[in-house]
Amino acid sequence: MKVLVTGASGTVGGRVVRRLSGDGVTVRAVARRPGSVDVLREHALAGVEPVAADLGDAAAVRALFDDVDAAFLVTANVADQLAQEQAVIRAAAQAGVRRVVKLSVAGAAPDAPLALARVHHAAEQELAASGVAYTLLRPAFFMDNLLQFTPWIEPSGRLALPLGDGAVPMIDSRDIADVAAVELGNSSAGNRDLRLTGPEDLTAASALSRIGEVVGRSLQYVDSTREDFLRRYLADGNSADYAQDIAELYDGILRHGYGAGTTDVVREVTGHQPRTITDFARERAAAFTR
Repeated sequence: MKVLVTGASGTVGGRVVRRLSGDGVTVRAVARRPGSVDVLREHALAGVEPVAADLGDAAAVRALFDDVDAAFLVTANVADQLAQEQAVIRAAAQAGVRRVVKLSVAGAAPDAPLALARVHHAAEQELAASGVAYTLLRPAFFMDNLLQFTPWIEPSGRLALPLGDGAVPMIDSRDIADVAAVELGNSSAGNRDLRLTGPEDLTAASALSRIGEVVGRSLQYVDSTREDFLRRYLADGNSADYAQDIAELYDGILRHGYGAGTTDVVREVTGHQPRTITDFARERAAAFTR
C-alpha cells in the first residue's frame, strides 16, 4: 500500500508519516516548502518519499497520486486552504484512491462562528460529493497547542490565556496520528465521522499543573482578556483573521465548556487508551523547562 500524506512536516502529518513508516507502509510525504522536504530527507525514514509540491497547483497535485492507494489530507490555515483541499480531493477521486482521511474540526458548518470551521465544512462537502470513501477526524483541543505559548510563560511560571475554567478533553497529537494510520488502512466502502478526545476533561489550570508536576516546575494558569490575547498573538506574527478566529475559539467557545465530554474512539480504533496530559508532558518536558 502507498499512502499520500499532505502536511508531512506538520504536527499531525509528520506523526502520520512516522507511524506509517514504522508500520512498513510506503509513504509519499508532501510538504510545501523545499526546506521542509530537506528535513524529511534527513530523517531518512524507511519507505518515505519526500516531495515538495504546491497544493494550489492542480496539475502538480494530480501528479502526486500516481500509484497511491489512500491519502491523508491536512492543510495549513492559509488564504487558499479550501482551494488546496478541493484540489487534493478532486485528484484523489480522479485517481480512484480507496480512502481519504481528512483532519477536520468539531462544529464544521456553513454558519459556524469560526471561519476555519466554515472552510472545513466546504471541504467536507466536496469530499462527500467525490464518491471516495472517507474518514473525518474531529479532534478536541490539541495538548500540543500549549507548546506555542511556552515563550509566554513568565519566569514565575505564570501563563495567561483567555480560557477561563472551561474544561475540554485535550488530546495528544500522537493519538490523532495513530487513528489516522489505522483508518488509512480501512478497506471498507463506508464513511466515518470520528470525534477524537483524550481520556479526561481538563481546564487550562489543571493541565498546566499536571505538566508542572512532570517537569519539576510550578506552572500556573492566569485568566486573560480576549484583547490581551489578540495583542500578543498578533505580535507573534499570526494574521489578523486567524488571530480573531483563535480568540473566538478560546474566549467564546472553550471558555464556556463547549466540546467537553470524552469519547472512546481512540481506544476503539487503535486498541490503546488515549495518552494523558502526563504522558504528553513526559515527551515534551524540555519545552516547558526553558
